[in-house]
Amino acid sequence: MEENTHSAVKIAIIGFLSEWQGLIHDMRWMIALALILILADLWFGVRASKARGEKVRKSKAGRRTFNKLVDYLCYLFIGITIGKAIAEPYGVDPIVTAITAMLLCYCFEIDSIYGHILELHGVKVKYSIWRLVWYILSFKFTKFSEALEDIKNTYDKKQN
Repeated sequence: MEENTHSAVKIAIIGFLSEWQGLIHDMRWMIALALILILADLWFGVRASKARGEKVRKSKAGRRTFNKLVDYLCYLFIGITIGKAIAEPYGVDPIVTAITAMLLCYCFEIDSIYGHILELHGVKVKYSIWRLVWYILSFKFTKFSEALEDIKNTYDKKQN
């Protein structure tokens, strides 16, 4: 009896882990994109720090980059778990919830890269990508246009 119980538990664990492996395999390109964005943020962040004349500590930069990678993997796992536990019973693919979680991470990363690139070009960041997206989502197209015009004017002044 005890041997049958152990076998059943092993089979259940193997089934559970193989399902997770399949989900991670389906998300492999999302993970690759996250890694590329994290490394790009590290690259531009180091360059922006050097442009400001700050000393770049490799241990701090490496630790922050590694922590970010672990955080993003956690968000991915949370998205998949929520998808399997809540969304799938309602007919929604669990990959959709994982993609949604990762898209939020990507937006934060792209906003950070955008800020570093503008800083490298000597443009002070007044508007984050999040603010611009909020203007669009809240149908504040006039404010969105004004923000884009302000960004353009700031950049043009810097070029002259």
